Amino acid sequence: MPNASLTLLVADEHHLQRLYIEKMLNQLGYHRIVPVQSFEEVRILIDIPAEPFDVLIINAGLVAAGGSRTLRQHPRVRHVLVYDDQKLGPSITLTQSALMRLPGSPDSITLEHFMEIIDPPSPTSGLRVLPWLRELARKPARNKGFAIKT
Repeated sequence: MPNASLTLLVADEHHLQRLYIEKMLNQLGYHRIVPVQSFEEVRILIDIPAEPFDVLIINAGLVAAGGSRTLRQHPRVRHVLVYDDQKLGPSITLTQSALMRLPGSPDSITLEHFMEIIDPPSPTSGLRVLPWLRELARKPARNKGFAIKT
């Protein structure tokens, strides 16, 4: 079960790309999402002394256009996913506790894997009891003619 209290900041200049990422995150169980369209909006939001953002998902073009040669470790952003990474030159460095750089736009599989790094599923979250197994567990075991010698 995803941690519903995680706050995510999605930054892309294209409205449809922001909606696409937000929809994929919603399908993964994340709903506290703040979409923005410029690096300046990202700067403003992460500088507000409020609850920090757990994840920043940002288009590399915004980082480059923002004039920021370094997206430094910021106390208000814990993890970063930068996509369309070919727009970033090798001189731009990123330092976050969890960082992923993608050559293209994220898809649902990539987002799911990234979020599993940040918000690992509980060991029992993927387990489910099948109805026939539950019914079998309710019935007492019957001796089928096998004798156990001691």
